[in-house]
Amino acid sequence: METVTKIDRRILRTKEAINKAFLELFSEKELEQITINDISERANVNRGTVYLHYTDKYDLLNKCIDDHLNKMFISCLASGSTHEHLDLIRALKPAFTYFEENYLFFSSMLSNRRTFAFRERMQQNIVDSIQVKVGMQGINQGMDQELITQFIASAFVGTVEWWILHKMPHSPQYMAEQLWKLFERNDIHPQ
Repeated sequence: METVTKIDRRILRTKEAINKAFLELFSEKELEQITINDISERANVNRGTVYLHYTDKYDLLNKCIDDHLNKMFISCLASGSTHEHLDLIRALKPAFTYFEENYLFFSSMLSNRRTFAFRERMQQNIVDSIQVKVGMQGINQGMDQELITQFIASAFVGTVEWWILHKMPHSPQYMAEQLWKLFERNDIHPQ
């Protein structure tokens, strides 16, 4: 049993080294210019080890994206939001804190113009999470819910992109508070 734990930790450390090496390379050059050899050398692992965990660099990119988007949403859910506005701020702050802690990943994904897939997947995840939270009464009555959802998701992703590409000029708390005010104005409520 103890051996399994050690192997799992080694595998985890190896995957972390591969991911870190990939992200460093991705921040330096275009995806097409990165080779598995580059990744393995930077991670200080054998090429076969990279292929043991990932089919190719595109698989590695997709798994990095999935992993970070999942962790971002888990960090929001872990905040335990309820229907009160302070709780929504508490749910947004972990997201911005996660962006800040994983700056290399998000800045690489958002500054590399060839990673439209990342922006689209991030936006779709936001759409999926807010679609049921858009209030259709009051200010939104008579509006198209899908249109409102797309607008808000685009605004959120664009704001995150601006914040990251400008080297995070505001704290996660400030960003959460400002976005809460924008969500409140557009009648978006946590569920």
